[in-house]
Amino acid sequence: MGFPLSFLRSATRSIPAFVAAGISFSSASVRAAEPVSVKAPAAAPSKAQLAETYKKEILPIFTTYCYDCHGDGSKKGELAMDHYADIDAMIADRDVWKRIRDHIDFRLMPPPDEDAPDDVNRKKLISWIDDAVFPVDPNNPDPGHVTLRRFNRTEYRNTIRDLLGVNVNVDEILPADDSGYGFDNIGDVLTLSPAHLERYLEAARVALNLAIDLGPLRLPQRVVNGHEFKGNGNRDKEGFFFFANAEAVREFKLPPGRYKFMVRAGAEAIAKEPAKMVLRLDGADAHTWEVKNLRSKLETYEAEIRVEGKANTKVGIAFTNDFYDAANPDPKERDRNLLVKQVIVEGPLDGPMAPRPETHRRIYGERANDLTDDAYMLEVLNRFARRAFRRPAESGEIERYLAFNRLAKSQGKPVEEAIRHALEAMLISPTFLFREEPGIGTAKGGRQLISEHALAARLSYFLWSTMPDDELMKLSSAGKLRENLPQQIARMLADKKAEAFTSNFAGQWLQLRNLSGAFPNRYMFPSFYDDRLAPLMRRETEMLFANILQENLPVDTLLTADYTFINDKLAKHYAIPGVEGDEFRKVSLKDTPRRGIFGHGSFLVLTSYPNRTSPVLRGQYILENLLHTPAPPPPPNVPQLTATGGSKKKESLREQMERHRDDPACASCHALMDPIGFGLENFDAVGRWREKEGAIPVNASGTLVTGQSFAGPQDLMKIISNDNRHAFHKAMAEKLLTYALGRGVDWYDRPAVETIVAKTDADGGRFAQLIHAVVTSVPFQFRRD
Repeated sequence: MGFPLSFLRSATRSIPAFVAAGISFSSASVRAAEPVSVKAPAAAPSKAQLAETYKKEILPIFTTYCYDCHGDGSKKGELAMDHYADIDAMIADRDVWKRIRDHIDFRLMPPPDEDAPDDVNRKKLISWIDDAVFPVDPNNPDPGHVTLRRFNRTEYRNTIRDLLGVNVNVDEILPADDSGYGFDNIGDVLTLSPAHLERYLEAARVALNLAIDLGPLRLPQRVVNGHEFKGNGNRDKEGFFFFANAEAVREFKLPPGRYKFMVRAGAEAIAKEPAKMVLRLDGADAHTWEVKNLRSKLETYEAEIRVEGKANTKVGIAFTNDFYDAANPDPKERDRNLLVKQVIVEGPLDGPMAPRPETHRRIYGERANDLTDDAYMLEVLNRFARRAFRRPAESGEIERYLAFNRLAKSQGKPVEEAIRHALEAMLISPTFLFREEPGIGTAKGGRQLISEHALAARLSYFLWSTMPDDELMKLSSAGKLRENLPQQIARMLADKKAEAFTSNFAGQWLQLRNLSGAFPNRYMFPSFYDDRLAPLMRRETEMLFANILQENLPVDTLLTADYTFINDKLAKHYAIPGVEGDEFRKVSLKDTPRRGIFGHGSFLVLTSYPNRTSPVLRGQYILENLLHTPAPPPPPNVPQLTATGGSKKKESLREQMERHRDDPACASCHALMDPIGFGLENFDAVGRWREKEGAIPVNASGTLVTGQSFAGPQDLMKIISNDNRHAFHKAMAEKLLTYALGRGVDWYDRPAVETIVAKTDADGGRFAQLIHAVVTSVPFQFRRD
């Protein structure tokens, strides 16, 4: 029985409106918990006080340092700062004032060749802009609005895996996800079209076909692939390949009875005489087949044999008529060999039928004799809904699915078929596909504490990229999850499912996923391809990140680590001696110039062009991802630099860049980015250490916009890690909030970010405290419409 999508839509009663214009959700009744205590910032000055401060202290600074270009009739870059008559006018143009604030904070303005305010006045300007243009209420922090979001492909795959117990390659079924703010779990970009819905229905059907078996009961079968046998031969993905007379053996637990043995096989050099394949039980010949088909056209050979039965029966497949004649004029007939692809043992043939798969039994359970079809269906669906919807079903919510049973009866189908198709409808309902996050009680000041079930889902998808497990569901149903958050966070981070946090958060934050699309010049860097280094580089960084997380080390260890995780190929690439074998292991960097991610091939390849390094890309990566200092986009029509040695003057890349920076339109941003990138020029475009750029010695010294000077990579790494620890913590706090909430961090999140950073700093910057501070923050715990 196949129900059309139109029937699934009508049966759920929510799909049409959901597809057309969105849907409003109600929540299950949950017990409220006390709001999480968050230290509020000091009371902000009044608007009148801010206006007076502007007139007396702020305007004179702007007039002195900014009005030459952006006031008194000048409007460079289409910005006239004296255009704003009062604070309300500035608030009405917040996007412009955010750029003004960032340019001041990141020392992009005034330009390097102009007089600039000192650090005291810069901080005074930033503080005033924050208080006047971006004010926050310390007594009622704004948790922000999170757009209702559907699963991305990774979350869908993992949720289906944990819900049904099956693995579905959803990448071949579902469209790729868009990204926003650097992540693919952002609500604003995770749209859902009717075409998406058709794909989700297909994915649901594939998953349920794997999990549910409604066919006739079958005899027990044991299926073993050829490469799982042991013996004298070659084992690979094709199977077990006999190149001489030999036997391959595997132990089976076979109770007494008659069994059907099925061997899928093929042979070579069989024109004159077929290959002889012998089935042996505990070393005794039980049956012999003549294999007359080539291994390119496998066939199945069967025999029914009685087994007396004992603890373990040794089932052997033997090849007994090997033949080799190098002088045979037909090359295909010179060497007789045998390939065993698969062995299937079915039975006992006179025994009971095999039970349904465990995935099937988990869904359907045991039916009590006194239950009607409708009552049994409701029992199954309510149990399933609690896990699929991440909360208990509401009153009347599941009864709508009984429409499938009425349709099944009209077609003469059993209730199990109706349940199967009701599950399809549940798996394409918005309640499953979308992350509901209902609030508790009446909204106060525009915000609500999210329910405990919503908190369990937020926490689970944050750290595991999948649905809450039984323990989270049990605690949230009892209203005790909030009071047990520290223990649950520790448990979840220690679980194997936390690997998803590394691959999904770190993989996107550090752009490790992009390594699959990095293609250094094959002729300049052949070993990058010969040794297939890209996935190894990604694994190195992921293992360091996971190690910091699992060991609860300070998060800035990512910048300072004097160790890494590599195998022999990466060690050779990095010129690190004493590492042998494919296995990754922890290796000291004590006597090398590498420290933390700055020495990882992943970062160094991602921030290079195919044929050369890029100080700009490296500086920009560090500023944006690690130091919370995004540089503005370049002006249009900026020409590309040539590769080293491409100019007639044989200039180094640094010399070309310095000429490029003479352009006033480029100078301020490049003054911020370039010194950082030049400090890493000893690492080439694929992450190898070098002393020369072609024939020119590398100059890796420089001076940052803060006035700090360095002589090379080691000095630069120390400056970034030691003097910018707070900035790194802030960058991580914002990235984690973005990933955890599924929305970008905005100006009203400043109190939350500051609180997260303060808590993290107070605990020495340890990873567990950072995670806990994010989970207990106002944006994570509360919601706003």
